[in-house]
Amino acid sequence: MKKNYEKSSEQENTIEVSCSDCNDTGTLIEKIDEEYNGKTIKKDVARPCHCLKQKSLKNRFKNALIPDEFKHARFDNYKRYDNTTNLLYEATINYLKKFNEIISKGSENNSLGFIAKFGESRIKALSGEARHEAKERHNNFGIGKTHLQMAAAKWILNNVKVRDEIAPGQFSSFERGCRVLCVSDITFMNDLINAMFARNSEQGLNEMIYQVTSVDVLVWDDLGKSKWSEAKEDLYYRIINERYINKKPIIFSSNEDEDTLSEKIGYAAASRLNGMCGNRLYAVEGQDYRLRKGD
Repeated sequence: MKKNYEKSSEQENTIEVSCSDCNDTGTLIEKIDEEYNGKTIKKDVARPCHCLKQKSLKNRFKNALIPDEFKHARFDNYKRYDNTTNLLYEATINYLKKFNEIISKGSENNSLGFIAKFGESRIKALSGEARHEAKERHNNFGIGKTHLQMAAAKWILNNVKVRDEIAPGQFSSFERGCRVLCVSDITFMNDLINAMFARNSEQGLNEMIYQVTSVDVLVWDDLGKSKWSEAKEDLYYRIINERYINKKPIIFSSNEDEDTLSEKIGYAAASRLNGMCGNRLYAVEGQDYRLRKGD
């Protein structure tokens, strides 16, 4: 009986630690070089652990995690059935092959975007048969853009490690995983607008903006889907411009084309986003996978 009791006590006293770097204390102790009387000395500096920022992301944004619909999205179960889906797949894989170099060197051309050849807003402006024909000819739905984005997000979470800069030119001894925030445009913009008009709105909105601009990788699904407003255009610019300045990648998709996306998010934001993509901005159209299920 005593032996069984001792075993039970050990199990009960075992505490599961979710962050091995700080042991769930939320604080890291780092050594940095500091000049003192002409000599370089080592100094202990306490700073918040990287795990706190990831927890804060999850608490702050409704879509901070991979949406349930895409929990099982992987590259090996992505359906490639025509030139468009092959292009999307190869573009994503080639981007990820260079991602470690992109993130470590702070490349200006750091982002990946999939947009429409003929935007949704342009199709909606048509009527009757013309709208139907344009939708048939220029379909941009159900071709797997979001599936590949989420597969890429999971790959980055599982494979890419970074070190934080803790002092000018000095990097942390702790290697952490990339922080990735996945957002869907309508929900995301509504979160920001609600924060803007809430009590103590300036502080709450600034905290959200800081988190979305400082996260290592922002995955932005259906960019430009939200109904346009001047306030939203300002928010698009604020977020994209901050990430542009700090060379932080955005992986995004949109059902708008280059011109209509500029109208939805603003020309200045779109210009910076295009510059971040460089030659990794792909205008695509193809057959809706959902309509092929009976084939």
